[in-house]
Amino acid sequence: MTGSPAFIVLAWGVLWSATAQAAAQEPPGSGSAVRRIDVQAGTPLAPQEVRISPGLSTTVFFDARIRPEQLVLEGRERFQRFGVTEDHLVLVPSSTFREGERLRLEVRFHDGAVPERAVMVLVVDSARAERQVELFRQTRSAASYQQEVEELRSGMLRLERQVQQLQRSRPGECSRESLVADLGDEDSIAFRAWFPRKVSGEFSLLRATFLRLSPRWAALRLTLTGTRASRGWAVAGAELTDAQGRRLKSLPPWQAGPVGDGETSIVILLDEPSTPGEGLGRYTLELWNEGRKQTLKMEGLQAR
Repeated sequence: MTGSPAFIVLAWGVLWSATAQAAAQEPPGSGSAVRRIDVQAGTPLAPQEVRISPGLSTTVFFDARIRPEQLVLEGRERFQRFGVTEDHLVLVPSSTFREGERLRLEVRFHDGAVPERAVMVLVVDSARAERQVELFRQTRSAASYQQEVEELRSGMLRLERQVQQLQRSRPGECSRESLVADLGDEDSIAFRAWFPRKVSGEFSLLRATFLRLSPRWAALRLTLTGTRASRGWAVAGAELTDAQGRRLKSLPPWQAGPVGDGETSIVILLDEPSTPGEGLGRYTLELWNEGRKQTLKMEGLQAR
């Protein structure tokens, strides 16, 4: 049963009144600054975190219309107040949320342009609630995608030829080096972004992508940033396991160069035919240097 327009207006008035009252009672310096989040096409990064606090309102404004009926929010029924329109979202968490709890929020845009959706992670933090967030979407034109499709076709043809050469000459190192050299540019091949739930080690993971090279071969491409503790780190071995603890076969990892302090380095793990189809499922990846003196471990790694 749908409510009358007068009732809807009254309900929103009550919600916004409560929001304004909560903001007026908020002590200074408790997260009143406006947060800006930019969502761009072709740059699959980890979802941005937005901090929420029980009893305090968080409002998310969108610069493009969203589809309220397709909004996905974990734990939606546990929110004290929840309101959504085509251009903004208002949330007031209840006291049932635990400190540090993480909730996935996904919205889909109305116009069908790319990116077609945006994903955020709401983190319960009673001390640092973000009261206002503005999400801006940078769309891409149809012409740019037509050009990308042509580049994708030519790139896939080139990689398929190299994969065939690799299959004929494995484990020849020259074929592997020739293949992974082309994996440095994701713009010319098909890929899916992967995100871990937990990263352990003296590194920052900037990006992880699963690349399908052919029906038989795939690769994991990691972009890492090191710290002083990991300066000069060079990968010597790797192990990828699935959720059941089964180890997946792969060729020795390839690295563009040692990890420097604050500098990025690319590591590529070329997987044999037993790799997961299209990167589905959840995995654990562990990398180590000579003698396993320093390791990098990514748990809960999966496509998003």
